[in-house]
Amino acid sequence: MKVRILLTGTNGYRKGFIANYFLDNYKNIYDITEYEGDIRKFEEDVSDYDMVLHLAAMAGVRRSHEIPEEFWEVNVDASKRIFDACEVDNIPIIYASSSSIYEWWLSPYAASKKAMEAIAPFNSLGLRFHTVYGPNSRTDMLYRNLEERNPEITYLTNHTRDWTHVEDVCSAIHLAIQNFWKLSNFAAIDVGNGKPVSVKEMADKIWPGNNLPIKEVTGERQDTCANPRELVKLGWKPKHFIMEEKWE
Repeated sequence: MKVRILLTGTNGYRKGFIANYFLDNYKNIYDITEYEGDIRKFEEDVSDYDMVLHLAAMAGVRRSHEIPEEFWEVNVDASKRIFDACEVDNIPIIYASSSSIYEWWLSPYAASKKAMEAIAPFNSLGLRFHTVYGPNSRTDMLYRNLEERNPEITYLTNHTRDWTHVEDVCSAIHLAIQNFWKLSNFAAIDVGNGKPVSVKEMADKIWPGNNLPIKEVTGERQDTCANPRELVKLGWKPKHFIMEEKWE
């Protein structure tokens, strides 16, 4: 019997990539239904599913400083509706957390993810994704703008990031689904390579000779580095490393 999964998200690229990834690789194992409604009005009967995969979120550290209330409304209030539904029906839920929670006080986005973890029910597992990149990423993401040689990029930062390919995120989710009750004991775990690369190194690799200056930026983490030990113990191994990708 297929595992019936409700996948939340509106038009996030992770959600779309994950839906296709599971369709292409595990269509005989998983039956995935995508929730397309406004997540803030979630009223789905989750009792029809074996698991909920909650990826819907407001993302973007810098943007969260501009509209903090909306980030809280989507990431915390809406998530609580989903958490409550899963808790009532005892449906396991895997949800998207973030590496930002390690310094949650730096931005409204990080604070919303920290709060999300705090209200998550006992039958849940948070995945702390570290700087996800890959095909069809958000238009506001630096990685994509560098790929497109966007002239609106005027500077880089001296931050380091643990860049994690969306395909590796998918394989981590697959492993988490298979081992939910083992991993849920940890409440939330890291998903990332554990090999940080500076923003400048990454930019110079993607866009050689970009000549972009370095600018000091506040309101976000200086360095990120995942410790995916729980996934590694279960055999997870990332296939991608950003400095080994090929660009024209």
